[in-house]
Amino acid sequence: MLKEIHHRVKNNLQVITSLLRLQSREIEDEKTKAQFQDAVQRIIAMSLIHEKIYQNENLSKIDLKDYLDTLAADLIHTYADNIKITLDINSALDRLGNNTLVPVALIFNELISNSLKHAFNDLDHGHIKVELFPREKNMFELMYKDNGKWSEPVKEGSFGLELIETLTEQLDGKVERKSENGTVYRFILKNVE
Repeated sequence: MLKEIHHRVKNNLQVITSLLRLQSREIEDEKTKAQFQDAVQRIIAMSLIHEKIYQNENLSKIDLKDYLDTLAADLIHTYADNIKITLDINSALDRLGNNTLVPVALIFNELISNSLKHAFNDLDHGHIKVELFPREKNMFELMYKDNGKWSEPVKEGSFGLELIETLTEQLDGKVERKSENGTVYRFILKNVE
């Protein structure tokens, strides 16, 4: 029954995605249209979690690397069809709790979509590296790095950055950001069941 619930949630999220895409066709302002696309990608990130859980025999465990690879492929297809992107994901985590997976997915969605939209505009080849590994007391580290040359400065107070900060706080975590030879984000987060 739980599997069926995940399947129905996934289907409902896909309906919402379709409705937003249809609505966005009527929007003429490119900035507003881009915001709609960002919202669609966030919903897709959540829908994909439910799809992976539904497809998995063990509902409490999904292959995190497989999930992130699938999400990244969708984001690359959406935002970077004119540049080659290399993605390296290394995960030493066996699993993330169900209450941790959605915030991590949304953080990952924000990071990779920002890199694809702003960091690789003047490059022939983009590289993104993600590492996840356990720390002490139910904590884990997420390191995200791109080799980009950002075409516009990171705007403090932007919705994406606020979302990253809120999701980090939700997981009793902290985040550091450095810009040198690309951008590096380092998160220490709590794995919440």
